[in-house]
Amino acid sequence: MKRILSLAKYQLRDNRSAVLIFYAVLIAIVLILNLGDGEGTRISGASMIFIFVAGLNCFRPSFLFAQANNISRRSFYLATILALMGLAVILGVADTLFDSLMDGYPFYHGFFEQFYPASVLAKLLWTITLLMFSASVGWMITMFYYRANVLVKVLISMSPLVFIILASYIDQRTDGRFGNLLLNFLLTSMGFSGETPNPYPAVLSFTLATLLVWGVNYLLVRRAPVRPY
Repeated sequence: MKRILSLAKYQLRDNRSAVLIFYAVLIAIVLILNLGDGEGTRISGASMIFIFVAGLNCFRPSFLFAQANNISRRSFYLATILALMGLAVILGVADTLFDSLMDGYPFYHGFFEQFYPASVLAKLLWTITLLMFSASVGWMITMFYYRANVLVKVLISMSPLVFIILASYIDQRTDGRFGNLLLNFLLTSMGFSGETPNPYPAVLSFTLATLLVWGVNYLLVRRAPVRPY
């Protein structure tokens, strides 16, 4: 357990500079917009992109470092989960505080408030679980590319387009029923099925989706080869 915690701290420290730069850029943008006419500009939600990129970059360097120090793949897997969870909590709390400070500025709209009624607790849980899901997906994608050969990498890159084409074909064959079913599922899972949007179904959906991604990630990391280059 000590080695897991140590590796998780190492991975968190590795993101420290990037987090500081990220929020420094956000503050700079806020100052620039505050001096000019930034009404209608939306700069919230950037943390979801940031942590997705962090997930994309969390695997190879840390994995090679762990293998060089005789840290098992299981320990690396658990340490990475802890590191990404810690990063999601840090960004979630920072985003909630940042949104509170920016409340009232015409150029800033909180990401959570664009969809749901204001609630500090719900916003914090929703933001953390969304960020955790984004980071986990980024981690999964980079491991798929790490494990794949050139042909499989091309297929992975084309998979979103293939899914869209396949979904459109199925929707046409079912006279729109597939599209309606998919839309209703997304609305329900995100808490938009009732008269008032409810963020807690989305919190549950993000959590379950993250656990599913973690299961895939475990299978990918379990026999991941060491490829320095």
